[in-house]
Order: sequence, then C-alpha cells, then structure tokens
Amino acid sequence: MITISNFEKYVLPQILMRGEDYYESDAVLEIEEESPGEWIATVCGTENYEVTVSMEGNEIIAWECDCPYDGNICKHVVATLLAIRDSRNKVARFLSAKEVDSQVSIPEKNAAKMVMDEEMEQILLFAEPDKLSDFVLKYASSHSDFKSALFETFLPKKPVAKLSVDYQMEIEKCFNSAYKNGPKRGRYYEPEIDWDEVSGKVDGYLAKATLLLQRQDLEEAATIALQILRSIGNNHIEEDFLYNDDDIDFEISCEDAGDLLLEIVKHSGASQVLKENILNEATKISKMATYREYELYDMDELVQQIMFSVQSKEEALLSINHLIEERKEHRELYKLVLRKVEILEELGKTVEAEATLSEFLYLPEIRRREAEKLLNGKCYEKAISMLNEGIVIAEKAGEYGILREWREQLLSIYEEVHDVAKVIEMCRLLFIHTNGSLDYYHKLKSLISSTDWKEYLSTLLQETTFFDYWGSGNTKAEIYIEEKEYDKLFSFLSTVEYRRLDALVQYASHLNATHSSEILSLFTDDLRVYAEKNLGRSHYEYIARVLRGMRKLNGGKDVVKQLVDEFRVLYKRRPAMMQELGEF
Repeated sequence: MITISNFEKYVLPQILMRGEDYYESDAVLEIEEESPGEWIATVCGTENYEVTVSMEGNEIIAWECDCPYDGNICKHVVATLLAIRDSRNKVARFLSAKEVDSQVSIPEKNAAKMVMDEEMEQILLFAEPDKLSDFVLKYASSHSDFKSALFETFLPKKPVAKLSVDYQMEIEKCFNSAYKNGPKRGRYYEPEIDWDEVSGKVDGYLAKATLLLQRQDLEEAATIALQILRSIGNNHIEEDFLYNDDDIDFEISCEDAGDLLLEIVKHSGASQVLKENILNEATKISKMATYREYELYDMDELVQQIMFSVQSKEEALLSINHLIEERKEHRELYKLVLRKVEILEELGKTVEAEATLSEFLYLPEIRRREAEKLLNGKCYEKAISMLNEGIVIAEKAGEYGILREWREQLLSIYEEVHDVAKVIEMCRLLFIHTNGSLDYYHKLKSLISSTDWKEYLSTLLQETTFFDYWGSGNTKAEIYIEEKEYDKLFSFLSTVEYRRLDALVQYASHLNATHSSEILSLFTDDLRVYAEKNLGRSHYEYIARVLRGMRKLNGGKDVVKQLVDEFRVLYKRRPAMMQELGEF
C-alpha cells in the first residue's frame, strides 16, 4: 500500500532526488485540496505542469501529471506529495483529544492497536527520510528477524530452474521512458532521452543484482546482468546513446554487468545448467551491432572468459575454432588466436600451438609477440627474417605504422650486433618514412664520414618528402641551418607556397647576414598580398608583428617605413589598421 509516509520507496532514486529538489526550490507554485482527499497542484518545470492526487486517509489511491514522463511516478508528482505531506503536518501533527475520545468504545486490545497504528502513521509523516533509513539500517543489523522480514518484503527469494525474462520489459523500459523536453519546435517540444536518468535506473538494477548475488540468488542476478547488456545493445541505434552530452559512460555499466556474470559462473553454488545458459545468452548478445561495430565494450573477451569457466578445455577449443572461423576479418582476431594457443599449450599440444602461431603470423600482434620471444632468446637471424617478412606484408597492405615499427625493431637489432652498414640503411629508410625526422638525420651524420656526408645528404633530401610545418619548425629548414647552407635555406623559403609569411618570420633571422635584402623583398611582396586579402583586428595585429620583425633586419627600418606609408594611403578607411600601425 502506497501511503503519504512511505511513497519514497516506490520511486526511483534519481526521480526522488529531483522531486525533492523541485519541492525545496519552491517549484510547487499552487496546491489545493479541492475536496477531501482530492489534491490539485501546479508544478514549474520546463513548463507548468498540472498534477492531481487522490487519497483515502493516508493511502495514495491515484496520481496523474501532464508531463511527458512515461514512468511510474515523475518528479512533479514527488514534489506534490512532499507538499501535501508538509501541508498535512502543519494542520495536525498528533491525534486530537476528540479523536482519542471517539475510540474509547472500541475493545481495549483493538483500540490500543489502532492508536499505535495511528501514532506510527503520524511519526512517519514527519520522519526525515535520511534518519528513517539510518534507523532501519541500524535496527536491521542488530535484529535478525527484522532483517529477514526486510529482505523477504523487498527481495523475496524466487526459486528459478532456468534464466527468466522477468526483467526484460522492466530494464528495457529504462531506455524508453526517460524522456525530457528538448528544444521547442513551434507549439511542441522535441523529446530527448535523459541519459542521466537512464544511467541512474541501470545503476539501480546493477545494485540489486549485486545484492542478489550476495544472497546467492544467482539465477535472478544473472538475469538482470544479461538484460542490462542486451538492453544497451538494443538501444545502440540511438545516436545520442553512444555520444551523449551528459558524460554518461555506459561502458562502465557493461563492465559491471560483465564482472557480475563472471562472479556468478565462478561461484561454487552455480549449477552447470545456469553456467551454460549464461554462456549461450552472452554469446547471442556479443553478436549485436553495438558490440560488433562500436568500441563500447569487449563482449568477445567476456564470452571467452565465461567459456573457460563453463566448458572443458576440449569444448573451449572447439568453440574458439568456431569463433576464429567466424571472425576472420575482425580487428581483434589475434585475441582469439592467443586464447587458442593458450588452451593448446595447457593441453600439451605444443606442435599444434606453434602451427597456429605460424598460420596467423600475418597479424601484427602475433608477429610482434613472436619477434619479442626471438629477441629475448638472442636469436637475431630468425628475428630479422621474421621482421623482413612483416615489412613485405605491411608494404602490400599499406600499413605504414606497422612498417615503421618493424624497421625500428630491425634498427635496434643491427645496433646491438654492430652492423653499421645495416644501421645506416635502416636510418635512411626511417628518415624517408618519417618525412625527415631529425633523430635519424643526427644518427646518419654521426655514422657517415665527413667527406661523403654532403653528397649523401643531398641525395637523401631529394628522396624525402617534407611537410610545411611552421611555428613548430620545419625539418628541412632546420637541417639547412644546422649545415649552414644559407643559400639553400633562402631558395627553400622563396619557393614555399603555403603560409610563407610564417616561414619568413620563423627563419629570417638566420639569413640576416647573408640575404637580408632578398628576405625583405619577399616580406614586402607577401605582406602586400596579405593586407589586401584580410580584414579585421586580428589580421592587422599580425601585420604589425611582421613589421616589427622586419625592422630588426639589416635595412629593415627603411623598408618598413615605406610599406607603412603605402598602407596608410591604400587603407585609410580601415581605422583599426591605422591604430595598429600607429607605433610605426
């Protein structure tokens, strides 16, 4: 029976908290008891909502709110019930003398019971929920009978022979009923899912499943955990579900549900039938698009862990073989392969384990593992052969990150065995591959004789594609500076097509002694084009910064004065530019 004193236990925690916030912030604008037991209230939310409550004595018979919430009791009803409780408390906190007198004619035993019941009702009317919860917790911890009655009332044991579907509609409803009002479109509000509310409801079911597990109600706990994973999978079609703006991480909910299932299958009280049911259901869930196409949660890994706890090694091996065949193109196929190898080794089938590794060496993760084993054993020739095979595969597949990794592994081997010629060749290939990494440039310079270096470097630079990075530094320009090749640096800067002004600002100081007049000419040409094409304070500030840099170059003051005079005539109708040029 829902009463004005106990309705909180029938409300979801998130909804209760929000309803309390509404009430405490005076969102209940109007409330009136139109006739005995019939209450009507106006509650301010996204808009004003009308709430009606019907009561018989302390019992709540019916309630209604015209908000779009599709659950049982919404936050507006909660706020109204709190207002009703407060209103009734102000009218009368205790039984009046007249009411007591009217009970004298009742037989003594029944009269005492009725008085006690009324007193209990009155206490519950003004008892603070937090203090009441603390009292129940404290009393239950020291009175086993009360604790048993509490559990039996709220978590009755349900003997189940197999996984039930009692929670399917309940948990699925968490995702279908948590709507809030979105942006207003004409006369209507566009509904949006309140992901914070969804998360709160799911967490509530996870907490219940954890408690059921502690009480060894394994079947029901498993049902809840599986349904949470299934419902999250079912709702992947909602774009906002995976990319919500509320920082709600449903991966954690999946992990908690998965951990619960693992605890259950490893539990000494779990029957083989229950374990197999969990494995079958988890396998079906793992095929859902949410877990296949998005990196929300690794259901495959969960299925494998359950499999090891449920099946014999021979059965697990058959299942793994089936999964490998089914997921040949899956990006994490290597995990299944390593599981298979692990099982084969545990079964003493070492030859078959080695054959499996050889079959899947085309997977970078497997090749990396085997190469590390060879390197740890100082088997350098075999490791080099394996890495060279990997390079061929990576080049064909266009996997340039893997290609670089294998070459870096080879470089470390050649350095360890002091094969200088091979070290030079790997550094050359890596320099080209990384579009001119200064690390490999410095290594090459330390290894090649000074008499051969200039010619070697010239060829290397021609073989390499460089990117125009300005601000953080350009590798080709940095090399010319380090080599003191100022003619080449100027030639390079003069041919830059993208953001040449930035390049000139960054490297002009290195050419001041040798090419100041040419650099100033490039500055002038580019700055004229920039000023013509760009409007706005930020652009004018940039022009002023460039001019300051130009003044520091040999002959720069005269060039800057001439350019500023030109701009003052051409752009006199740009007051913001005139302000920025004031210092000149």
